[in-house]
Amino acid sequence: MKLLLIRWGLLLAGLSVAIGGGGCDKDKLVVPANFILLAAMTITPDKAEMRVGDTLWLDTNYSDSLVEYFTRKKYRIRPQNVPFRTGFAIYQLPGIGLEAVPVANTVNAVAKRGRISVGGTATGEFFLDYDGSHYRGRFGFIPSRPGITTFRFLLRQNTGSRDAVPLDFIQLPPDSQGQRQRAFLLNSYFVVNDGKRNNYDLYSRHTKAFSNDPNVQPEQLIYEMQSTFTVEVK
Repeated sequence: MKLLLIRWGLLLAGLSVAIGGGGCDKDKLVVPANFILLAAMTITPDKAEMRVGDTLWLDTNYSDSLVEYFTRKKYRIRPQNVPFRTGFAIYQLPGIGLEAVPVANTVNAVAKRGRISVGGTATGEFFLDYDGSHYRGRFGFIPSRPGITTFRFLLRQNTGSRDAVPLDFIQLPPDSQGQRQRAFLLNSYFVVNDGKRNNYDLYSRHTKAFSNDPNVQPEQLIYEMQSTFTVEVK
């Protein structure tokens, strides 16, 4: 499954955009500041093996002050600022060079907090509760089919467009050249178990991994290495 990338050219066609005429006065220029936002989730148990009928638990309890990937700064993002869409895809990995098999419809999904639904053979959505400061949810996944199974978690701006989203509620200081900055949301990702205990080694042994590509983009690495959880169901 190829990762769809943001169309950078639309955003970066000319790093400086004139907003008050065609002059080159730095006070009249706006420089786009490109954001990638990260939100934490946990999957337990985080072991590399599980039995058919056992449950993987997904928990979210993250602050609405999300971490920005490039600067590591936090910015408050409320639903009225960016209406996020949260979802998942579930595949089995038969081996490197072989096409992944969608199996979401063979996994029983349950909600303890929030709502969850499976929308087809590959994908589904979950809906988090927002209490004014945190996004919270608890969901269970119960596989019924043995195999190397990977869960891919999605955090997307629900704007009806894949273009970068202006974040005009965020006021940024001038850049190092004294030019005004305007924040744009390029993409957003979940980070599973701090990006460390998600069995990425199991994933990379059973499918072609982006991390082996010398021309890999940051978004591809985040998505593949931090937004997935892989387990062998026996």
